[in-house]
Amino acid sequence: MTVMHRLAATLIGLGFAISACTTFSGLTLGADDPNVVNPNGKVTGAACTTNDDCQSGSCSGGKCSALTSASSTNGKKDGRETDVDCGGGTAPQCDDGKACAEATDCANGVCKTGVCASPAPDDGIKNGDETDVDCGGTKAPKCATDKTCAADGDCATGACSYAKKCLAETAKSCAQHFGGDTCGAGETGAADAKHESCCTTVQASNGLTYGKYQITAGRMRAFAAKFNGNLRSFVETNPPNWDADFTDQMPSNMEEVDGSLGPNTKRGCSTANKGARTWWQEDITATEKNYFPKDTLDEKSLNCVPWYLALALCVYDGGRLPMASEVQAGITNSGTTQWPWNFQDQTGYNPTSTAGDPRVVHHYSYATPTTGEATMGGDGLFNDRSFYIAPPGRRPTGANKAGVMDAVGNNMVWVADGYNRFYYSLSWEDHELQNGAKPWADNANEKDGYYAIGARCVFDK
Repeated sequence: MTVMHRLAATLIGLGFAISACTTFSGLTLGADDPNVVNPNGKVTGAACTTNDDCQSGSCSGGKCSALTSASSTNGKKDGRETDVDCGGGTAPQCDDGKACAEATDCANGVCKTGVCASPAPDDGIKNGDETDVDCGGTKAPKCATDKTCAADGDCATGACSYAKKCLAETAKSCAQHFGGDTCGAGETGAADAKHESCCTTVQASNGLTYGKYQITAGRMRAFAAKFNGNLRSFVETNPPNWDADFTDQMPSNMEEVDGSLGPNTKRGCSTANKGARTWWQEDITATEKNYFPKDTLDEKSLNCVPWYLALALCVYDGGRLPMASEVQAGITNSGTTQWPWNFQDQTGYNPTSTAGDPRVVHHYSYATPTTGEATMGGDGLFNDRSFYIAPPGRRPTGANKAGVMDAVGNNMVWVADGYNRFYYSLSWEDHELQNGAKPWADNANEKDGYYAIGARCVFDK
């Protein structure tokens, strides 16, 4: 027995407690000493009954034996090693097939029945190139909704969000932040904001599942980015609810996407002439430009969108455009109220009044927190009318009984009663409420949309 071990034994015999990390002349008795087999055990010379009682892992003659010198290169299993020169936390991790006590003993992080093993998609551990436990990467199955992902290919739905979470089938277009999870009450960044996924759905009493929010410009941006602008390639797969007659009208690159959502062949969509357009794109001319930042526009309800392009986004998310009767049911709570909020608030609304109402985005009542580069005109309104289009859900007290936001107001919506049919459901401008599907202008200059028409998706499941 060494002098230091005798001293330790003497101190113990005198009733002094020796901590597991006490040092004597360079010899450490504790968890950091690679020679210690059992860090919680007794020091050399202490009374013992079994080997497990001792730091050295050896009890001889009723006393703990001295520590032996362990090495991770001596070709022996010693110290805390679980196999020869590996494991135990003091030696390198063990290769597959070597003995182990826990996952950290193994280079691949898998310890099965005391033996290190290769990662497997059923081992209950996130290892290999998996992005979550037993899913993602190149060898495991695709990940389910809300599991961690690194790329779209890791997810069963083929959609990984900016937050690196797999999206649900009905939420694939909500992959980015702005316009993806910025819907609801309060402005982005405000302490009282109550935001959620812009792809949230709600179940109505008529049995239909509604998109809680109108489609945002950011959702269309994520949809276009998914296919690098080649949205035609998506609809060519003949997804449910898509009519092949519209396939040729779909863009096949980002330049065509910008053209489809730009000012061409639409009424009111030129920002150079007191128009509004929430689709951000590179400035076309010095006057035909974006007066608000892209992130600000991406949050807003999408306008100036062709009917068939709105339909394609809903189809991408597993849904469709609503019928006019379904829009009306959302407004009237399936025919039981005049206005969406009347189930809890009997106060009426005069759609011809220009006085602001906190329940509705109507008559230019919404104000974007930032004015960007927008200028005020002689009529007292911003020349870029996009200023008055709200991100969906900013008027929560106007929700219907199921929770559908902006059932009236903000943008009017396209309906599925026929090509280029829409519903007069009030708008951010001065439009009143009219029941039924209305045909949009079908002339060469205005056939593809309007600055007060957007869209909402519905789902049959």
